[in-house]
Amino acid sequence: MISYKERHQAQTKFKNNNLKPTLINIDYLIINLEGQPFGEFPEHSKFRLKPYEYGTKIFELRADLYYEDLKIGIYTAKPRSVIMNEQFAQLQIENNLFYTLSNDALRGIINAFCDETNYLFKSVNRLDICLDKSDINNSYRNLYSNVVAGNYLISGRPKNLQSYFETYKGKSILNGFQIGKRTSDKIIRCYNKTLSLQLTEKPYINEYYANNGLKNDNVWRFEYQLNSAFFRGLNEYSKTDINVSQTMTWGIFDKANLYELLKIANKGFFELRENTGKSQINKEKLITLFDFDFLQSQITKFNPIIKRLKKVVLSSTTIKKRLAKSLFREYYANNQDISYIVALNLLLQDMDMITENQLLVWFQNKLHFYLHEFRTKEKLVNDFDSELFHEHQLLFL
Repeated sequence: MISYKERHQAQTKFKNNNLKPTLINIDYLIINLEGQPFGEFPEHSKFRLKPYEYGTKIFELRADLYYEDLKIGIYTAKPRSVIMNEQFAQLQIENNLFYTLSNDALRGIINAFCDETNYLFKSVNRLDICLDKSDINNSYRNLYSNVVAGNYLISGRPKNLQSYFETYKGKSILNGFQIGKRTSDKIIRCYNKTLSLQLTEKPYINEYYANNGLKNDNVWRFEYQLNSAFFRGLNEYSKTDINVSQTMTWGIFDKANLYELLKIANKGFFELRENTGKSQINKEKLITLFDFDFLQSQITKFNPIIKRLKKVVLSSTTIKKRLAKSLFREYYANNQDISYIVALNLLLQDMDMITENQLLVWFQNKLHFYLHEFRTKEKLVNDFDSELFHEHQLLFL
């Protein structure tokens, strides 16, 4: 357990650290696109594609995307699996652009790419948000040892914890730790960025630090990897129009929104508390690593409203989707028996609490996936008359 002296020293260190510059930025980004696969740009375009000889395991087409002479990232399209939507594509942004271009400039380039290709920025596949801060008092370096020793407790469900060691000048040095698995909807990494930059040189990050008033002296990075499943559990609200807000797509280029996402990702997942021996962890005093509200207030006076959907809402929506699939399976397996359509159509009129559209919109996108699954995995090889199915739907809508 942590003693009073150790608790006082830790509180002083974190308090002093919170007064020093903290830089927030995107470090990794893959966006999901929707539209027709794109081959070549016209001659007058500032964009060009440099295709690879081979694609990936998921996509047939893979190419480097350039804007003038600047490499923007890797573009992939034409899914190999028939289960995936043929209009699905992805764009992985180059790491250096987050440090050499402003967020507005990068957003403008991606927006121009979508305009020229008629692609829709559909969703975020993966977003890594990083917080960089100098740790002169070694308060962040000692986090791992305090957690392992039991001085600090991590609230919430059991989590996977891994440590990372690097050899520097022949010596093994603790360079950080990770919380969460690869299959998790979010992963948090904490490591010594100054040491990392000595092992792998990235001059553009050193220049980024210098331009933003952060001395590259024992800088530690907290990196939050947010995967696609994390964004599916979020809901966004716009004061003007609830259906117009694009916080989960274009809004990620606003740093105020990044802080809001970090608050949600951190809550209940990486909340540290003192271990004074109380029976319940939640009764222990919270250790504040970052004051997200204060950092956010330095950027904007208006905090964005992004909320995590309650699990009960997500659960009920999932149950309805499973029921819809079951009804459609029975309809298909029983030679398009019209009796199943009544219940299915009534169910598809309900609201999808994740997208705020009718479940009918979701079902129309999943229809051909389910047919393929019934025929290949479940070996239900029946004829399916699409025109008859649409007639049945219209009869009871």
